[in-house]
Amino acid sequence: MTEENKKMNFFDKVITSIKDFEKYAIFATERTRKAISYLALLILIFSIVIASVFTYKFSVSINSGIEYFKSNISEVTYKDNNLSINSGEELRIMNPEEVLPIVIINTNTSIEQENDYKNEISTYANGILLLKDRFIYRNEMLNQSISYEYKDIANVYGISEFNKEDVLTFIANVNNINLYLSFFIIIAIYLFIIYFISTIVDIVMVGILGFIFSRIVGIKLKFKATFNMGVYALTLPIILNMIYIIVNSITGLEIKYFTWMYTTISYIYMIVAILMIKTDLINRQVELMKIIEEQEKVKREIEEQNRRKEEEKKKEPNDSNKKEEKKKDKKDDEKGKETGLGDSRSCTSRKQYFWRLRKEIIDG
Repeated sequence: MTEENKKMNFFDKVITSIKDFEKYAIFATERTRKAISYLALLILIFSIVIASVFTYKFSVSINSGIEYFKSNISEVTYKDNNLSINSGEELRIMNPEEVLPIVIINTNTSIEQENDYKNEISTYANGILLLKDRFIYRNEMLNQSISYEYKDIANVYGISEFNKEDVLTFIANVNNINLYLSFFIIIAIYLFIIYFISTIVDIVMVGILGFIFSRIVGIKLKFKATFNMGVYALTLPIILNMIYIIVNSITGLEIKYFTWMYTTISYIYMIVAILMIKTDLINRQVELMKIIEEQEKVKREIEEQNRRKEEEKKKEPNDSNKKEEKKKDKKDDEKGKETGLGDSRSCTSRKQYFWRLRKEIIDG
């Protein structure tokens, strides 16, 4: 892991993963455990925010439901973890313009009828189905419905049985804060588990795409590296999905093919990041070649300097011999001057001297 990666906190990573493709090379080299920790924190924030929105909508629905309950529900019985409303009569609450457009109540259904209800609710953005032993909440943003059993709620409040009068008394005395807090915790945990698992699957798919694409462009990244990059490539889609769920829950606004767009963004991020890594590697290779060429040039210059020094050293003895010869000639000239045997310019004088000396010796 690089020093730059160590210095980045969670929010730095969020910003960097969205706007700085060049830093994906850093993400690729970090430990997978660190990448998964980042993902877990991102999903936790996502789950808390969405659970808060759902809890608010739940509170609104509860208040509306209380008014409907008082006016339209004549009989309620809960015993042995089973609920009976109006003796199993089917009730439908249709509010097409509301965030919760459909509520179906039937506590005396067959398995086939229950499946029909689920299919019907799935055609709506949101909806609730109240059955004998549980309720099912549908929200299209979650890609599946949430099912929660009555006994889990009853155990929280220590309830074993009740009727309509008990319900009205309970509603009057219930601590709404505890109710909403329990709902919030349950939804947050559920969202975290479901969304974390589904996101891991998306990351694996993005990682496989990155692994194959890296081979195509010739840089051959390991799957671990593309998996890590996939984690950060999904940052923006997760944030956009969170914003979309909030807007959809409050206003009912729907964006067609949002799921397709969600996946496409992550693929684009992965491809662009790999291309940036390839470009960076090419630039580094060019720089390296320039450095190598410069080193070769310096090496040749040093070798040339060494060769010249060697040649100069070889010439030094000859030069010294010449200097010695010059010194010797100079001494001979000086001696010759003393004896009359000087340089070549006194050659005639020397001949005369020899003839005179010979005459003196012979003639005595």
